[in-house]
Amino acid sequence: MSTLLTVRDLVVEVPARNIKIIDGINFSLDSGQTLGLVGESGCGKSMTCYAVADMLPRGIARIGGSVTFEQDAGGGRATPKIAMIFQDPTSSLNPVHTIGYYLETALYRHQGLKGMDARMEAVRLLERVGIDRAASRLRAYPHQFSGGMNQRVMIAHALAAKPQLLIADEPTTALDVTMQAQILHLLEELKAETGMALMIVSHDLGVIARLADRAAVMYCGKIVETAPVAELLQRPAHPYARALIDCMPSIDPQDLDPPVPIPGSVPLLDSLPEGCHFHPRCLRASVECSAHFPASAAVGLAHEASCYHPVAA
Repeated sequence: MSTLLTVRDLVVEVPARNIKIIDGINFSLDSGQTLGLVGESGCGKSMTCYAVADMLPRGIARIGGSVTFEQDAGGGRATPKIAMIFQDPTSSLNPVHTIGYYLETALYRHQGLKGMDARMEAVRLLERVGIDRAASRLRAYPHQFSGGMNQRVMIAHALAAKPQLLIADEPTTALDVTMQAQILHLLEELKAETGMALMIVSHDLGVIARLADRAAVMYCGKIVETAPVAELLQRPAHPYARALIDCMPSIDPQDLDPPVPIPGSVPLLDSLPEGCHFHPRCLRASVECSAHFPASAAVGLAHEASCYHPVAA
């Protein structure tokens, strides 16, 4: 597989307050691969996605590093088509426009389709994402759909762009368990059909385990561990990754131990602790941890962590 996306030393900041939201992260993504970004709320996962998609909110800027895509045929840099699925699909859809208008506008913008051609393709997309009576649903408004159906509309809208990279930011938030499973299954099917790369954000390691090939664990704007998903779940190296796994409830009937919460909370970005930002919450912390942030080091095959006292050791 060829490398589709490479992020190097990415720094995102609120210039007016000199607060770094993303602080020097590195990762790459191959065509057809799925990368999972995992961590607690406020760790910078969503902002990383916005930086990759060049959709940073006003007042936030990328001040360092690079986001580059695969080379085109002429040897220059190509910008692939990127689509994004947001956390709250209902609030992301314009309430004054019908579902048909929303999809047909995207089809005209990305594929040049209009009139009956756009309408027929919009129906096909809705059917593909599992919405029945698709032709009549084109006249519906977002408030007439459930949260799960609106998420399917968002996915259909993303497919209208024929993306090479699909970014899914907490795609199952606020959905019931059954609908979550359906959305995840749909994403798996679409990825297999189209060959697109997928970048998925979640605080739920169960979602990451199901969809992702590789995972990057984020804390306070930094990536503290990257590894193949199976390796991360079986042999986490960073204490924060270990703590996230311990928070997961077990479905093993022999495991009766309750989930273990992580002590404390994610610090505010304008008052980060010195050294490793996780050390005030870490049971393995030493004086060295509070003095300097540890460099990323290999702890296994394609497995790196930024920690002075990795769990694997």
